Amino acid sequence: MAEDKSRGHPLYTQLKEHLVKRIARGVYKQGEPIPSEAELAKEFGVSVFTVRQAVSLLVAEKMLIKRQGRRTYVAERKTKLTFFTWLPETRQGEKLLGDVLAMFEKKYPALTVECLPTTYSTARRDLLQRISTGNAPDVAHLVSHWTSFFAYMGAFEKLEELLDKENLENRFYEKDLWGGLYRNRLYSVAWGLCPIALIANKNILKQAGITIGTSPLTLNAFWQICQRIESEFPRKQMYSYGLNLVGDETDFLRIYSFLQAFNGGFAHTQGTVQFNSRQNAAGFAWLKNFIRQFRVLFAEMDTIQQRFARGEIAFISDGPWIKHILEHLTGEAFDKNFDVLLNPVHTGTVSYSWNYNHALAICSQSPYTYHAATLIDALTNDSDISNYYYSKVGHLPVNQTQLNAPQYNSDFHRMYKQQLIHATCINAQNMMFEKAIDFCIDSMKRILFEGVDIETELDEKEYIVNMLYSG
Repeated sequence: MAEDKSRGHPLYTQLKEHLVKRIARGVYKQGEPIPSEAELAKEFGVSVFTVRQAVSLLVAEKMLIKRQGRRTYVAERKTKLTFFTWLPETRQGEKLLGDVLAMFEKKYPALTVECLPTTYSTARRDLLQRISTGNAPDVAHLVSHWTSFFAYMGAFEKLEELLDKENLENRFYEKDLWGGLYRNRLYSVAWGLCPIALIANKNILKQAGITIGTSPLTLNAFWQICQRIESEFPRKQMYSYGLNLVGDETDFLRIYSFLQAFNGGFAHTQGTVQFNSRQNAAGFAWLKNFIRQFRVLFAEMDTIQQRFARGEIAFISDGPWIKHILEHLTGEAFDKNFDVLLNPVHTGTVSYSWNYNHALAICSQSPYTYHAATLIDALTNDSDISNYYYSKVGHLPVNQTQLNAPQYNSDFHRMYKQQLIHATCINAQNMMFEKAIDFCIDSMKRILFEGVDIETELDEKEYIVNMLYSG
């Protein structure tokens, strides 16, 4: 173990970190002795004096106990972690979180977890307030494209040296890790892969006499199905599609798959903005005609999901968390009332998507970064804990090996796995990403509802966003 001079960390502090990590992960269990000073010196290639310094620090911090004439033991105490999450927003989510944390605490008896509940719609604001007031959680549940904003503030820890290497190596890069980068360092990892797909209400299609044979539908076929639905329900309060419209980032991100159908998007992988592309212009033109032709419900996503569950909307676009939400709303299994379809395509058969990943990060204010890393590793990569969570909430596993397990071969998971093939994370690595999305939202509203010239509008906003990114 060579001294890390780039960080200015002497050998004994590096060794201390290794020992803390092992204690946090339960390699050295409570009440049991750690290896002798001589054994540790041999394993890590350091002097006994270096080992003695590292152990003394942990004794002073009461993580280890030295007993006169005997060996050094791991202290029998629990470390409490705080976990900020919106999962308890529903009763079903609250129970699921309770079950998952109970499994974690049974496996890691030295750790206990206190939930700091929030709601999805207020999570970003609530997390910012906690960080700003010095009350940051140890582990934060967030959406991956928020990462650059918090990392720029110095609010998150870099994860490469904290998380288990096997956990990181088994993940997808473009579908997961790429979404948690800021300045090429990793600050968050996905707690489940969440490509956006098209969700169909089986009951409405059945009443309209519609059978969908192949997926993905072409945009023309999707258009014709919506025409058929509206002709079958001319006097009912029935909507062909539900479109999020609340004035935040989700407004633009919920239409993103329609831009992708024309090979459009927001930014290149290099980070340069491509907003005024002819592909985006074609996507906006199609969407503009669609919302003028058909009954589209414009509302916040909670309302859209509730009315979709009640059978008042034929199609919505959503991530795999929709399984948990719709089962909570209907009290029935997802497959009884709904189908997952690949996003419609303009031409060809390749259906694109983006990953609206839910993610986990460690806050810089945490005094227990290695313990927090143990929680993230367990939630995302422990086969018992993570598979239980994914089976209930619907997210796809982040572990590539787990993704091929039999429990993810249901029709629901099969379609989302197929959607995942051509899904990547949006390039949100610039700290001004969310501000840039505000301009995208403005363009979206002006194009769809005010009738401005599409190419002129996109050209103007691309210029502004590129100035914003380069400032």
